[in-house]
Amino acid sequence: MTTATANTNIPTTAEVYMSQGERALNRGTHFIEESIWVYLMRDWDGIDRWVLDPVTVDGCGLDSGLENGARNSECMCEDKAECNAIRDRMDRAALPTADDLLHLLAESLGYTVTRAVQA
Repeated sequence: MTTATANTNIPTTAEVYMSQGERALNRGTHFIEESIWVYLMRDWDGIDRWVLDPVTVDGCGLDSGLENGARNSECMCEDKAECNAIRDRMDRAALPTADDLLHLLAESLGYTVTRAVQA
C-alpha cells in the first residue's frame, strides 16, 4: 500500500521564523498540541541498540506525553471559548497508533510508505 498526500504543515518562507501559535493565527485556525510516547528497549538479542518496545507496536493508540492531555496554551487566537472547545474535542480524539505515526512522519518528511509483502 502506498500513501502520498500533500503536506500543508510545511511553513511558507514568511512563516519560517514564526511560532506555531503565530502560524495557526496566520491561517485563521487554532494551535492545539499533544505529544506521544514511543517506547524503546534494549534489543532482546543482547545487542546494545535501541529497538521498539512491543507495547509501541501493539496496534493501540500511543500514550500521551502530556500529563493533562491536549493543550492550547500557546494558541494566539481571540476566541478562547471556541479554542477550548476544540482542545476538548482533540483531547477526546484517538491518539495515533505506531502505524499512523509512521504515515504522519513519512508525510512530513516527504517519504512514501509501501508495506512489505507478507509471506
